[in-house]
Amino acid sequence: MNLSVNRLSDIVDNGLCIGCGLCQSIAGKDKIEVTMTSKGRLEPKEISKISPEIFKKIVNVCPGTIVEGLPKEEVDQSTKHDLVWGYYLSLCYTWSTDKKIRFESSTGGLLNGLSIYLLESKKVKFIMHTAADPKKPMRSLPKFSYSKKELLSGESRSRYGPAASLEKFHEALDLNQPFAFVGKPCDISAIRQLSKIDTRVNQLCKYLLTLVCGGFAEFTKAQEFIESFNVKEDELSIFRYRGYGNPGKMYIKTKDGREYDREYNSFWGEESTWRVPFRCKICPDAIGESADIAALDTWRGGSPKGEDEGFNSVIVRTKKGLDLLNEAAKTGFIHIGDKLKIEDISDFQPHQVNKKKAVYARHQGMTKSNSPTINTNGLRIEELSKLNSEKFNHDEEMGVASRIKKI
Repeated sequence: MNLSVNRLSDIVDNGLCIGCGLCQSIAGKDKIEVTMTSKGRLEPKEISKISPEIFKKIVNVCPGTIVEGLPKEEVDQSTKHDLVWGYYLSLCYTWSTDKKIRFESSTGGLLNGLSIYLLESKKVKFIMHTAADPKKPMRSLPKFSYSKKELLSGESRSRYGPAASLEKFHEALDLNQPFAFVGKPCDISAIRQLSKIDTRVNQLCKYLLTLVCGGFAEFTKAQEFIESFNVKEDELSIFRYRGYGNPGKMYIKTKDGREYDREYNSFWGEESTWRVPFRCKICPDAIGESADIAALDTWRGGSPKGEDEGFNSVIVRTKKGLDLLNEAAKTGFIHIGDKLKIEDISDFQPHQVNKKKAVYARHQGMTKSNSPTINTNGLRIEELSKLNSEKFNHDEEMGVASRIKKI
């Protein structure tokens, strides 16, 4: 247990909260409620006193207090290992064989293709994932999809804004039906921690699928985007971060038919303007180390040079994930392309390599500033930091110390 965290507000006030909503799912909405703040973040608030037992349960699973690598029992004997990228069984290009899904998805439709295979093969009853709020399409909601139609109808391609993707996780468990979860690496980590204290997790949540994550933008970033076209949130009928091409354009449509878009790189090209939460800057696992499968973009050098047909690359981490990928390919839901090397993955995601090397120093900067940080295990961040220059680590420590004052 992180000894500096003694109440829920300690997690929020120190910038450790990701807004996933798992604490609300554990305690109940009558005890904890996750709401949007004026800064554009989803944050939990204790609305009636939670017991010490419930708080202990939250602290032991919260991705703001603990993040671990792949559970030892999931490491196959033929698994390879990389200091930056962790455990993997297979690296390859892959995409959906459905041309419409491939075009409309964020990249190549891999996660959609796998999800549809799981539903139609009846390996799971539903997919728990994040979709647009049908009434407020700029905002995201957790969704249970029982069919291909439900899965694809919710603007469920990349949702780069705040999302309480786990606020209904116990509701999913209470259904007592097999399901798969698709979400961010921090969500997957939280589910792995919950599985240690709730046996239903491994019994019912059959697959954990994720994306390699660059962090998400605070809600104010999306608000500024629509306001640049003199559009108000309640006028929107569609809000799309990307897709309809790879990477596709950021696109909005109003209820009265006005349409506006912007090139992907004009919105995401300059990292200093992303406005990601502090928790994303200190993330020890943005690469989905504890998932069965992690999907990622495949742009050489880390950013798109133009549009393409849509190619995911995939890091398969578990035997269960490898079997899923092969079965989905064999039955025609996805196509497996050329094999990749770990050097290719690093070339596609150089910012992830840099963050993995920097994050231990950032955590050290927090500790030296008497600020609580994330307990980590099995993520090799200390070993990676030892390969850095003293100046690099010092600069990262100082950088995070200055950010702490602005949380």
